[in-house]
Amino acid sequence: MSDVSSAVAPEPPIPSRWQILERMLVDFFGAPSSGESAALFRIVFGVLACWEAWAVWLNLERYYSATGVVTYEVVKNDAYAWVSLFALAPGSNAMLYGHGIAFAVAAVLLLIGFRPRVMALVLCYVSASLQIRNPFVLNSGDRLFQIAAGLGALMPLGHTLSVDALIRRMRGQPIAKPLAIYGQRLLQLEIAYVYLSSCIAKCMNPRWIHGIALRDVLSSPVYAEWPRYFDFFPVVVTLTWMTLVFELVFPLAVWWKRWRPWMILWGIGFHVGIDAMMVIPVFSAMMIVCYAAYLTDGEAKWVLSRLRLRRSPAR
Repeated sequence: MSDVSSAVAPEPPIPSRWQILERMLVDFFGAPSSGESAALFRIVFGVLACWEAWAVWLNLERYYSATGVVTYEVVKNDAYAWVSLFALAPGSNAMLYGHGIAFAVAAVLLLIGFRPRVMALVLCYVSASLQIRNPFVLNSGDRLFQIAAGLGALMPLGHTLSVDALIRRMRGQPIAKPLAIYGQRLLQLEIAYVYLSSCIAKCMNPRWIHGIALRDVLSSPVYAEWPRYFDFFPVVVTLTWMTLVFELVFPLAVWWKRWRPWMILWGIGFHVGIDAMMVIPVFSAMMIVCYAAYLTDGEAKWVLSRLRLRRSPAR
C-alpha cells in the first residue's frame, strides 16, 4: 500500500505595506477613463475660456501693449521674462494681437473638441505669456485657469462629444481607447490643495479663529462688491466658521460617492456667494468648472444626458 501525495499549491505571499501602497497609487492614478468626465470638463472649461478670450480682447491694448499701463521696461528684468513671446518683440502689434487671436481660437476649438489637448496647451502657454507680460493684474483665478489648462492636456478631452470623435466616426475608425486618469487626478488634487492651504492659512489668523474675519472682508472697499460693515455677531461668526468648515471638509469628503453630490452643491453655493459679495474675478467660476473633474465617467454621463436637448419622437 503506497502513499499518494497530493500537490498543494503554495500560498501567495502576503504583500508588504509598501506593495499595498504602490497598488493603491497605481489604481488611483492609472484607472482607465472612457472620457465622459473629461468631456464635461472640456465643455464647461471651454465656455469659460471663451469668456476669458473676450476679456483678453477687451483689455489687450490697455494691459499688454507698448502704450499700456505697464510698459515692457517694467517687467523685462523678471527672471521668467524670456518665457513670454513678448520678449521677442515687446513693441510689436502683431505679437500683441497674435496673443489675442491665439487665445480666442484655442478657446473655441477646445470647446468644440478639435484637437482639444493641443488647444489646452496653447491656452496654458498664451495665458502664461500674458501673465508674465503684466503680472500686476492677476488674481488666483488667472493662475488656476493656467494650471487647469495645462493639466487638461493630460486628460482624454476629445474621446467623446467632440469634433475629433465625430471625425473618427465618419472615417470608420474605432473608438479611442480609454486613457489613464492621472491628469484628472492631478486636477482633483490641485483643487483639494487650494482649499486645504487656504484653510490652514486662515487658521493661522486669530480673526478667523475668533469668527470676525468676514466682517473686515465684507467692509473692505478693495475686496467687497458692496462694502458694508456687519456688526451682527451671530451672522458674522457663522459665515466665518462655515468658510473654514467647507474648506476643510470638501477636499476630504468629495472623494466618497455618497457625499460627492452634496459637497459639489455646497461648493457651488459657496462660490456663487463669493462671486456675488467679493471682487475676485474668474476664481469662483474656475473652482466650479473644476468640480466636473471630480465626477466619475458614469456620473458625468448622467449629467451630460440631462444637458442634451430632448426631442419628441416623430410621428
